[in-house]
Amino acid sequence: MSGNNERTPLLPNEPRGRQPEQCRRHALGRAGQTGKASSLGLHLRQRVHHCGLHRHPGPRRRYASISHLVLDRGKKGRNADTAVPLCTTAACIHAASELLYNLSPDYKNIDACTNFDSLVCDGFNARHDIPQDRSSFSTASQMSDTGQTILRHILESPYPGQSKHSAFSPMNLAHTTANTDEENFRKMQTSFGACINETAIENVGTEPLMELIKSVALHLELADDVAEGGLGQPMTEGELGSLHQTVEFLEKIGVGSFEQLFIGADDKDPELLIVQAFPDGITLPSPEYYKDKDTLASYQKLLEEVFSTLLPHETWKKSASILAKAVVELEVKIAEITPPPEGLQDVTKYYNIEKIDKVGELGPALRLDKTVRALAPKDYKDSSMLLAFPEFLTKTSNLIADTPKRVLQSYFIWKVLYSYASAIEAPEVKPISRFNNVLSGRDPETKTEWWKTCLRHVDGTIGWILSRFYIEAAFSEEAKKFGDEIITDIKHQFISKLNGLSWMDESVKELAVNKVKNIDQKIGYPTKSPNIMEPPALRDYYKDLPISDSFFKNTLSSAKWSSDKSWSSLGKPVDHNEWGMQADIINAYYNPVGNEIVFPAGIMQFPVFDVDLPSYLSYGAFASVAGHELSHAFDSSGRHYDEHGNFTDWWTERTVKEFTKRADCFVAQHGNFTVEGTDGKPLHVNGKLTLGENIADAGGVAAAFAAWKQRQDTQPDKNLPGLEFFSQDQLFFIFYANFWCGKIRKEQAINYIYTDPHSPAWARILGTTANSREFRESFNCPVKEPTCELW
Repeated sequence: MSGNNERTPLLPNEPRGRQPEQCRRHALGRAGQTGKASSLGLHLRQRVHHCGLHRHPGPRRRYASISHLVLDRGKKGRNADTAVPLCTTAACIHAASELLYNLSPDYKNIDACTNFDSLVCDGFNARHDIPQDRSSFSTASQMSDTGQTILRHILESPYPGQSKHSAFSPMNLAHTTANTDEENFRKMQTSFGACINETAIENVGTEPLMELIKSVALHLELADDVAEGGLGQPMTEGELGSLHQTVEFLEKIGVGSFEQLFIGADDKDPELLIVQAFPDGITLPSPEYYKDKDTLASYQKLLEEVFSTLLPHETWKKSASILAKAVVELEVKIAEITPPPEGLQDVTKYYNIEKIDKVGELGPALRLDKTVRALAPKDYKDSSMLLAFPEFLTKTSNLIADTPKRVLQSYFIWKVLYSYASAIEAPEVKPISRFNNVLSGRDPETKTEWWKTCLRHVDGTIGWILSRFYIEAAFSEEAKKFGDEIITDIKHQFISKLNGLSWMDESVKELAVNKVKNIDQKIGYPTKSPNIMEPPALRDYYKDLPISDSFFKNTLSSAKWSSDKSWSSLGKPVDHNEWGMQADIINAYYNPVGNEIVFPAGIMQFPVFDVDLPSYLSYGAFASVAGHELSHAFDSSGRHYDEHGNFTDWWTERTVKEFTKRADCFVAQHGNFTVEGTDGKPLHVNGKLTLGENIADAGGVAAAFAAWKQRQDTQPDKNLPGLEFFSQDQLFFIFYANFWCGKIRKEQAINYIYTDPHSPAWARILGTTANSREFRESFNCPVKEPTCELW
């Protein structure tokens, strides 16, 4: 969702029908304090799903043993430099082995200039199948699996009282602080324990979910005279006047309806937190799905199955079929008026400030003004809010006014059912998981290992406590320092590139350089809001979040706590110390309103980052990520924000024209990439939707390569064993592309084409290398000029 203040992460979001509502809104609540952020597209708390396509696997390769790699190092490849020493540490041998596994067995004969994705990733694709419970599998998935194992060990082990790994060690804490640290640990384990007892959850059944549904029904009572099989009449004017109470109730439990509400920094006044509303209302991944007859038929069947067992009254259950059809028809109408995804990413299109009273007038059936005032603190005085696409609200209001009350109530109940079904283990909710599995190309009956579900639950409720123990187990101050150095190097190189641009006017260039200098870089984990190195700070952060031995209650409590915490921030200054991602997440983002780049420790792991390996690994992979995020400050969206995070017009007309001319090249280039559609015909990448990410990919690699080459002048790297065929310049690009190796199910690839502002992973490899002059020179390509170039 574009309303998300993490505008677009480095990697795509969780690939299921739509992310469970309380999870999406929990992320919005945290990120909403900081501003719209662009990221790599991997929004992962140690779970990874990103774009790629099935490729035909190459022949089974014979892998060199570690001893063979070392003993064979005397052989000289066409790019080898025998004067460069060889790194034979265990870390280097492991890295070389992993990379060789992923390369095509025929890498010496593949043309890197045209088939770089095959050269780098065919070995990976031959070795790995997509696990049954996933929609994709990638290099990042392997990082996720490693991280999940670390987190599981933390959750299943005793308090690490004797740990000596880092400054986080309880041995380094004062006695009273150590006691608080252990209390936090116990709270985290209680949350995990409430979830991991799957038998107890099954024994509870649907009872807590039914109680929640009944609460929804009480907020929108039906007349008793609606005949069985009938839909009744639209709401009266008086009934519409109280509809906002239902919306308020849903907001408090983290469930959205027709408009997604959250609290975020005002794009034109980034020190001010305001209410923001973005179009919402559909359940399927995008409006495009409502145009597919087969998908709609399956979706309607899903609602009918769930309604027949979970609607609160027997009369309603007997009307399950007609109610399901009516709810689907309502969502079809909402889909028809929903803005396109590229519009939801464009601040020049969605930024619209209205008086709160005016919002009520624009949508009289929904009365968001009453919802906002009911949820805001009593002393909140601001009279304005951001209403993206006001015409959507007006049209939706008209739909509501014409929709029978029974249909509206069924719609609201469905939103709750869909949001909280994952907190229930019962046959009545199985159709939802089956439907989502099919929509993502998985077997209908597949199920994620339950401990992974519980891990996500803990991370989504008290994730900063889990982050604290993850950092102790998987991160170091040395890593934090090296990461900081890399990002500082990237800043210097980007400034150098800006100064060398002929198409950017000098007045704009001066402001752009100041913007780079003013970017706040956050590495590894937060030390404020909360400071996860201070146990009392974590205790206080979660003091109002009750954790019990009930999985469902904890899920509901977390949603309420997140909603309360978000709404209570209204009227307070923006907290620039807050992070929108927890430390264990494998992702990164740029936040234009805060003018900050954020890199959680989760992404600073092998094979993206390693302080013990030649720097062309960390610069090729991690520095490219860092450059990607920094480039977002000047992409098609980020360029609208100045050095202080204000949405303002600070580019000259000539500079805008020159930028647009070059950006159009990226639109056309990536629009030519295709995946196979449901009908077997090519489905083109949306070059406009993916423009910002494609610009960031190209800019990131260019800045990273320049930064690495400068580092080489004073700190030359050793070679890796078994890879002497490649020069170090070439290995830089191989490690970049290695991060994007992966496979994806056809259904999920289609989902991403419609919804994801990132190009498919294989296209990110091919597009970025085609746009890299340095890549084309390193591999001696016939054409050295990049296809498209901005920075």
